[in-house]
Amino acid sequence: MFVYIMIVAIFFALYFIVPQKHSAIPCVLFVLAMAVMSYFVQPGETDDLARYFYIISQIEKAGYEGFRQMLESNYFDFGSFPVCGYYFYFISILKNPHFLPFFTILICYGCIILVIQKASVKFKVDKFYTMLALIFAISTYWYYDVCSGTRNGIAFTVTVACAYYHLVERKNIPLCIIGYVLACGMHSSGIVLVGLVAIAWLSCNFGSRIVNAALILSLAGGSALLGIFGGMAKSDFMQSLLGKTENALDNLGITTQTNYFVNIATFAVCAIIMFYCLPYIKKYVTDINQRRFFRFSEVLMCFMLGTLLTSLLFLRLARWVLPIVAAVVYMVGMQLQKSRLDAGLIDISYDSKSPGMEKIRAMNKGIFSFFVFVYSVIHFVYDITGSSLIWLNLGI
Repeated sequence: MFVYIMIVAIFFALYFIVPQKHSAIPCVLFVLAMAVMSYFVQPGETDDLARYFYIISQIEKAGYEGFRQMLESNYFDFGSFPVCGYYFYFISILKNPHFLPFFTILICYGCIILVIQKASVKFKVDKFYTMLALIFAISTYWYYDVCSGTRNGIAFTVTVACAYYHLVERKNIPLCIIGYVLACGMHSSGIVLVGLVAIAWLSCNFGSRIVNAALILSLAGGSALLGIFGGMAKSDFMQSLLGKTENALDNLGITTQTNYFVNIATFAVCAIIMFYCLPYIKKYVTDINQRRFFRFSEVLMCFMLGTLLTSLLFLRLARWVLPIVAAVVYMVGMQLQKSRLDAGLIDISYDSKSPGMEKIRAMNKGIFSFFVFVYSVIHFVYDITGSSLIWLNLGI
């Protein structure tokens, strides 16, 4: 726990000191430090990571031919999700299962930092807002859950990174398509997120309020039905998607656990961020592909409404997708507001002719950013006192 706190503290201290043009340096060091720390994790007997270590040891003993038999027999869903199988096989070649959390954290945190840093450059975001976005994303992203859970975290963060590059940067699109496919082959939840990206891409040009309302109801209702009827299904795919086959501890009284309410709070805070920042993005971001990425944030929130009480899919999205997406929406929206204020396009004086809601938002920008910062601090305190981080045991 102390090592985790020190890594985060040193990262933000360095990020604050280093000029923005060199901010990639502390970011790279941070990702490497988090990955190295995960290498020394000693999982508890009931952790998913302990089970994964056992599976990797079995693959190592069986060799490639034995692994092929595992794929054919759908052992640990390897047949349904072969990317996950080959990922585990790759780790087994390294002869040390501790490389599993190392590469998992390297991939996941690398994607988080990459998306935020790239968005900062693309939209010319001030260092202040970029740093607040990083604070929010890192404090609300569940480190040990992704370290132990592996599959969901990789599927989600890779999908978000591919969506950002595909829609905003418009670079390496063939690699992004490959990334989508790999995410779908890692875990069933990746298929859901890729589907939401597709819906965002297709629905971005819909300006009608009636169409948007129908989309909201369809997403929320569809995700609710997915949880209700999916729970009755005997399909391995549906059980994997809804989390019924995950660690038994995850299924004990989910609606009464503290961490469930913490994720509800994060969802509410992200909804406030969307309400405050998206009007600027919708009005002043003119590139259709960039707008599609931010449309994805709306689609995600609507879909999550229907999963609030029905499945672990909500918790997964709240822990591993919302922190990244909301952080980008916050930093871009706040920068657009700042640019308009600096250019004198928003007048916050009482008798000004600036649009009412835009003026109200501008008058409360300091309070809003302080609110985001305070929630980030509160969540970080919860991380180190009540979240799964309390099970973080380093063998050093």
